[in-house]
Amino acid sequence: MWHRIRRERAEGVSAVDDPAKLGSFALLGDADPVPQSLFVAYPEQAKTLALLHEVSRELTAILDREELLRRVAERIKKIVDYDVFSVMLWNEQTQLLESVFAMCPSDALPARTGIPLHKGLTGTAAGQRRVLRVHDVSEDPRYIRCETGVDARSEIVVPLLMQDRLIGVLDLESTRAHAFTVEHERMLSTLGSYVAVALENARLYEDARENERRLRTDLDTAREIQRQLLPTGAREVPGLDLAAAYVPARELGGDFYDFLPYGEGRLAVALGDVSGKGTAAALYASLAIGTIREIVVDHACDPAHVLALLNQRLHSARLDSRFIAMLFAVYDAASRQLRLSNAGSPYPLVFRDGHVLSVRLEGIPLGLLPGTQYDESILDLVPGDVVVFASDGILESANAAQEEFGLQRLSAVLSSFSKEDSARAIAERILAETDAHSGVGTAPHDDRTLVVLRVTDETGSDFSKLPIIY
Repeated sequence: MWHRIRRERAEGVSAVDDPAKLGSFALLGDADPVPQSLFVAYPEQAKTLALLHEVSRELTAILDREELLRRVAERIKKIVDYDVFSVMLWNEQTQLLESVFAMCPSDALPARTGIPLHKGLTGTAAGQRRVLRVHDVSEDPRYIRCETGVDARSEIVVPLLMQDRLIGVLDLESTRAHAFTVEHERMLSTLGSYVAVALENARLYEDARENERRLRTDLDTAREIQRQLLPTGAREVPGLDLAAAYVPARELGGDFYDFLPYGEGRLAVALGDVSGKGTAAALYASLAIGTIREIVVDHACDPAHVLALLNQRLHSARLDSRFIAMLFAVYDAASRQLRLSNAGSPYPLVFRDGHVLSVRLEGIPLGLLPGTQYDESILDLVPGDVVVFASDGILESANAAQEEFGLQRLSAVLSSFSKEDSARAIAERILAETDAHSGVGTAPHDDRTLVVLRVTDETGSDFSKLPIIY
């Protein structure tokens, strides 16, 4: 038992009524270590208090369960001469105690998984919420022998409780009878409450990590599905060199592009950006892609009419308060005309003879207002012309000083190209310049999506495998 210390001073030791009181103080993580003078006056009690102080400080910093229990076992060994140290945790679903850790001569866990409450010494201690200290297990019918590699004679089982909620049990066994004392019982009871809290913290930490891993897996799967919705080929259109780039952000986003056949020698190009981030934005983008394809198959009308129809469909199926900014264009190889409409996207850029022109075409984003009509522009293109559709993730890409890449920098990049540069080379250069501006290796905060059309004087183009850049 703890021996009461009289109110006196011995060799500089302050008067203390009960070592248990000092033990509670010493268990605080920021408490001072046990004074050296106490070791001189009361060596056993001081040694125990030092252990409790040491363990309590360590437990707050360990979130790995295996490491946590290994450290507890090693520290207890300094005070209690045990042969087997094991811990069983309570499984709420199975209503059983299950072995999770052991230090004993045999490397394997003691075969005591699946012990219900009130069965065996461990189940009894857990069920009664109290410490069981057995001097000779051979005389206790509740004892269940396990394959631990030792012939146990005495055992002490400490329930691990947190606000009367069972976390598990801590179990020590010895080959000697009467190996565990009242002092051991009290020390282990005090320590058990801290171990219970530490185990619960470790469990919550592992649950959080597992949830994060599961969420990351789900996001990766969603990104892959989203990527597979994007086209990897297009119908052959004479005299058109085409490339696309899609760089997803850290979060699941709502950027998309599409290429759709529009009759002989004609190709439709769509680039959209759903407001917001996350799964909802990605789902809304998928809805938009499917709806565009349906409209094109049923109508194959001019771009302004396509956007008007799409706006009506999206408004009736609006998700939260989301909307979609979109460019939609149709290229006719015979006339080299590009007809396009804009619903709130950044202006398209046209590069011709070393100069960059901005097509200032505006419109209300899709899904906001029913009955919206859209304007349409017609561009007469010539061989060597380059048209660039870029999402705001390109233009708004910021550096450490929060300076956006912007239309001026994008125009400067386009001005550096020659007529011989391919659509792919142009797309790759724009992405490289955007990365250099925001910081190479920095994950973008928004999707970066790009479509480049380059008019050539060739009689045909093969888009069976587009130079898509991911």
